[in-house]
Amino acid sequence: MEKSILLSTIGDTPANRIADFFIEGRGIDYTKTDVANACGISRPTAYKLMAVLAKDGFVKKTRTIGRAVLYTLNLENTRVKALMKLETLLLAQSFEEVGAKPKIRTAASA
Repeated sequence: MEKSILLSTIGDTPANRIADFFIEGRGIDYTKTDVANACGISRPTAYKLMAVLAKDGFVKKTRTIGRAVLYTLNLENTRVKALMKLETLLLAQSFEEVGAKPKIRTAASA
């Protein structure tokens, strides 16, 4: 897994990997197994961290398919909004460093 600009800034921990994964895939819902596989962490770790993130309102349940519960990013959560804003600022800064003019979608325009 290549480290994103957000992970490079906030630190590469399993919880931050999950947060980054959901921010990158906002609008899509995922199972805990999807999260574990995509983030390169064990399923027990993903299950434990997803429970905490759901309790904190960072992610929310969207639907259940069989026994699998799917989750998506909670765009109303204050921490989510702050991390998305940070990511937007970091991307804009990186584009400025290479002299490009980015076309970045903000949470308001999404």
